Amino acid sequence: MPLTKTQLAHYLDEGFVAVEGLIPTYAFTALIAEIEANIDAKAQALAAEGKLDDLCEGLPFEKRLTRLCAAATDEQSRAELWHVGHGKHHRTAGMFAVWTEPAVVAVAEQVLGPEVLAHPQYNLRAKLPDQPETVVPWHQDLGYLERDADETFMLNFWIPLVDAPMATGALQVIPGSHRWPVLPHEKIDGYDGVSEENLPAHEVVDCPLPLGGALLIQSRTMHRSVHNTSDVTRWSLDLRYCDSRKPTGRANVPGFVVRSEEQPDNVMRDWRDWAALFM
Repeated sequence: MPLTKTQLAHYLDEGFVAVEGLIPTYAFTALIAEIEANIDAKAQALAAEGKLDDLCEGLPFEKRLTRLCAAATDEQSRAELWHVGHGKHHRTAGMFAVWTEPAVVAVAEQVLGPEVLAHPQYNLRAKLPDQPETVVPWHQDLGYLERDADETFMLNFWIPLVDAPMATGALQVIPGSHRWPVLPHEKIDGYDGVSEENLPAHEVVDCPLPLGGALLIQSRTMHRSVHNTSDVTRWSLDLRYCDSRKPTGRANVPGFVVRSEEQPDNVMRDWRDWAALFM
């Protein structure tokens, strides 16, 4: 279902909108199963090497990685477990299913029009409890892209794969910041960001979400994540869409077409075709 008139107006006027119940939870089933299988394979390998004290079998998705990292015998093994489920390397059937989920694409078409590209910049994130390196500072997503994309309107989705109250390290946004220019970004704890003292006067809005919800922001909207003070891993996706005829700010990285009235044959329908773009 597309956004309601009220939701769309809030997104356009404030630069963000948090929508509960946007995505059917079954849309995540394949992706979560893939992640779980990858984590289990890594855990089995580390256990065989004597680098893991407990396989933590039988725990739910949001708890197993947390416990596995605690059971790892050294920092390198913990890092290997975390990297299995974190980053830009998941080009799988499950990831493609979420990218092309009709409920998500319907919103993209509603906001962007009939020519829609799945933008090349995306992330799968595993935010562990008390993990400073996953606390992302204030930033605008355009701060991570080349300047040729400054005038490209982008619809960015933050999609939790588990229930994400604020204690799990959910996102905060600055309403109205989509009207700001792209501010200078600097390195802050390993991320490109904007320090608090360099921000204009602002208010902050917390954006907790249950599974099935999504936070929609614009590419100039200032946002950040906070510390995960819970005992679970906050799993989430960053996905974005733009007009397929506009610059993406990632000229050397391919996206793929998810909707097109002008050239419907260009719509990608098989995840293997997406994965093949990177071979």
